[in-house]
Amino acid sequence: MSNAVVLKAGLVPLTTLSFSAADIDSIQQELATKKAEAPALFQNLPCVLDLSDAAQMLDVNALHTLCRDAGMLPVGVRNASEIQRQQASELGLADLGKGNARQAVKTSENTATETPQRSVKVHTGNVRSGQQLYTDGDLIILGMVSNGAEVLATGDIHIFGALRGRALAGVKGDEQAVIACQQFDAELVSVAGQYRLFEAAPEDHQKAVVISLAEGNLNITSV
Repeated sequence: MSNAVVLKAGLVPLTTLSFSAADIDSIQQELATKKAEAPALFQNLPCVLDLSDAAQMLDVNALHTLCRDAGMLPVGVRNASEIQRQQASELGLADLGKGNARQAVKTSENTATETPQRSVKVHTGNVRSGQQLYTDGDLIILGMVSNGAEVLATGDIHIFGALRGRALAGVKGDEQAVIACQQFDAELVSVAGQYRLFEAAPEDHQKAVVISLAEGNLNITSV
């Protein structure tokens, strides 16, 4: 008889929200601003609340409400005080203990790391203005992404043409995701929730670039 439930240990990337102040009104305003800049990034986005430092004074119930109103799905807390842990428990949020949001994975010569394979979606043709294209995995576009168009992937995005609209990779928190395009003229790019909005022509305008995330900062590199 087969088992009805199988438990498997795995690593699921999550976006972490950290807070530099204990002002709930300021947090609400900044979330609203970020959502207006990249609304698709906030759609049902699972996240962890990092309650270290100034955030020790925040009310978890209020934070949870703000996140849900912004379209995000809080699943746990980190670095919570005793009171905050109690609040999180009442909300059904996991307590992920103490420590940094990003933890290094140590390997040795005798330890092999396994990278799970991602599905790949190939889109042939241009993504027109007003269109939104999403895939759970890597996304390859054999064409351009027009102004006002938006492409999203949980993995990498490779555009064999011009990027003139918005590209959001690693939308479920994968910090190893990258964006690559043949001609860079984007309105917005994002990797794992870290984004840059371009109101004027970007520095690497019209160049072929690769966009990656390192230590919480977006790097745009000409190739």
